[in-house]
Amino acid sequence: MTIVTINEHDLDIINQAKAIIAKYIHTGKKLCCPNDVKDYFILNFGLYEYEMFGVLYLNQQNQVIKFEELFRGTINETSVYPREIAKQTLIYNALSVILVHNHPSGECKPSQQDIRLTKKIEQVLSLIDVTVLDHFIVAKHNFLSLKKNGYY
Repeated sequence: MTIVTINEHDLDIINQAKAIIAKYIHTGKKLCCPNDVKDYFILNFGLYEYEMFGVLYLNQQNQVIKFEELFRGTINETSVYPREIAKQTLIYNALSVILVHNHPSGECKPSQQDIRLTKKIEQVLSLIDVTVLDHFIVAKHNFLSLKKNGYY
């Protein structure tokens, strides 16, 4: 394993890039396709050394209300609670959500547990008339849409 040291100048450039990309996911931005959030998710979560699970809350016009990193775990798993997702969805008065989590291993393929969890969250949120538009997996510089790839 090679350890790369990032100097202050490079870190400043990285942070500027993150800020530019973050503008595209701020409140009010209308999302039309997975590519609208791909770069944001890859840049912000692709290189995490632990698993995280986040939710992008959207209004009736698919405009961003808020993004939250709700759960943080270990190198190969995180505990996700559908009840907490439902609670936050109601707090933000969202009508739809996009789920995202990362795989620190670099492998984008969803596990059976990922697929089951997505279906469970979809089932729970449907009880409060909220739609799960997609669930993305970010792994290093890779990105997978579970919906587009027919996993649910």
